[in-house]
Amino acid sequence: MRKTKLPKRFHRVSAKSHCRASPPPAPVVSSGTTSSLGNRRTAVPVFMGRVSPVLDACTQLILLEPDGKQETARRKIHMKGASIFERASQMLELGIGGIICGTVSDAFYNLLREAGIDLVCGIAGDVDDVIDAYRSGSLDKPRFRMPGFE
Repeated sequence: MRKTKLPKRFHRVSAKSHCRASPPPAPVVSSGTTSSLGNRRTAVPVFMGRVSPVLDACTQLILLEPDGKQETARRKIHMKGASIFERASQMLELGIGGIICGTVSDAFYNLLREAGIDLVCGIAGDVDDVIDAYRSGSLDKPRFRMPGFE
């Protein structure tokens, strides 16, 4: 596997300088289709068939291709990196432009945002239901909100 070097701007990102004081608001969903991200892929972290509750600790991602509306337009990827920097680097190599997830640490959130990756946080539920809702533009329904996110 080819190692991707992170841009220098990653080295100045710290949780203290970019810390969010409160949990993020209700999930913000763009237009609801994967094509809203252009040619970039969308990723959903998976744990036991559901959206992984913590992005930092997930070991698998489902990648959604930009224009794919069929079952074949998704594939499962195993995360290899142990640190958030290795994980961010792998996500950049995969061409991920957006992530639909439960929660994420401030440090990882800031690192991904600096890399230009959009995040939709506060999402919970069965992966297939979440992907269907995302593609149909209905991910903002209360049934997909993680407890504690209003």
